[in-house]
Amino acid sequence: MTTLERRHIPRTAVSALLGGAVLGAVGYAVAGPPGLVVGVVIGVAAGAVLGNRVAVAADPDDDVGHFKEIHESMPYFVDGMEWSDYEPAYRFGVDTYRTRGGQDFAAAEPALGARWLKVRGRSRLTWDQASGPVEHVWRDMDKTLRQQGQ
Repeated sequence: MTTLERRHIPRTAVSALLGGAVLGAVGYAVAGPPGLVVGVVIGVAAGAVLGNRVAVAADPDDDVGHFKEIHESMPYFVDGMEWSDYEPAYRFGVDTYRTRGGQDFAAAEPALGARWLKVRGRSRLTWDQASGPVEHVWRDMDKTLRQQGQ
């Protein structure tokens, strides 16, 4: 799993709960209370594995899937722009954090801005517009790594 929040975690949890409930009920019907316990344990494990696989397969955005869900509500969102304009900026943020993370964003910004013009592809965002999403990724990565004690 990446250091960014993954959208599939809630889906995996729901699958685990459903798996535990279903197999727990089957276990109880077959073997009474001991079957309930065994069924719940096996069901939770199987549900978590299956739910994780299904959710990961359904999340082709990998590191930036979380941002796809929230980008339009961010203060840096520009009316008329689409996810296809923002996705390269978020990916650029992830990529540059991997190579420059730990630096102050303001200090790295001039070099990032010059590179953005070369890597933005079909995104219509200027660097002034793309710097918000890139900095957002850097802040999230910093926060996540601090919480993980890294």
